[in-house]
Amino acid sequence: MKDRQWDITDLSDLEQAAKEILQGLAVAPRPAPPAAMVLALHGDLGAGKTTFVQILAKHLGVSESVTSPTFVIMKKYQTTDKQFSTLVHIDAYRLESADELTVLGFAEELSRGDTIICIEWAERVADLLPPSTQNLQFAIDSDNHRSLTLE
Repeated sequence: MKDRQWDITDLSDLEQAAKEILQGLAVAPRPAPPAAMVLALHGDLGAGKTTFVQILAKHLGVSESVTSPTFVIMKKYQTTDKQFSTLVHIDAYRLESADELTVLGFAEELSRGDTIICIEWAERVADLLPPSTQNLQFAIDSDNHRSLTLE
């Protein structure tokens, strides 16, 4: 699943993008042995990364309120989705090194085939990401126009 762009003028556009991305992931080839699906979220502060994860969580059937894990680094949520029973939300913004994520059990989360992992500020832990990682670029310009690109 690669090379798609969405113009985001309101939350409904972001909802539609999240829905299309999940539909694409449902039919995307999975690594063998089964491993987590990783979405690397890139973009400036305020570009929509956390809001995207909140919307994705809603589509996955997460009943809890999803907030940014900026201070706890990683949060896990149970879903009602058949393919992804767990959503792991990581905010790498405050990490000094990728080793800090390793200490939190990131490798174990990667090994779970029924898990989807969303990592904000993923460039800070790029060395830990598997080759199958899907990169999402969130952009906002000076006119407050937003876009989301799946690279």
